[in-house]
Amino acid sequence: AVGAGAAAGVGAVAYLKGELQTTYAASLDRTWQAALDALKDLNYRVISSEKGGEEGNIEAKLVGGNEVKISLSIPGPGTTLVKIRVGVFGDESVSRTINSKIASNLGVQSS
Repeated sequence: AVGAGAAAGVGAVAYLKGELQTTYAASLDRTWQAALDALKDLNYRVISSEKGGEEGNIEAKLVGGNEVKISLSIPGPGTTLVKIRVGVFGDESVSRTINSKIASNLGVQSS
């Protein structure tokens, strides 16, 4: 089990069919806050956010930009899967920027 003081690690980053996926060695609550902070840091406006049990969803938008959807879930003990989609078809560059900010907020390097 990962202790509360343990540093979060990052698993492989995959971009597939318009969606960026990363698994972090961090709790859902910690990753959720890191995602919200990342969006705020990047000047996104959160449109909706809902978290309960073992998952959460965040929708945000840049003024004049595409909508961003971030979904978080718990694939196993002490890990959180983050999926990021920008717009309808995806934008790998923007997804990676958001993911890098989430990783930074968790104190890890993203790929």
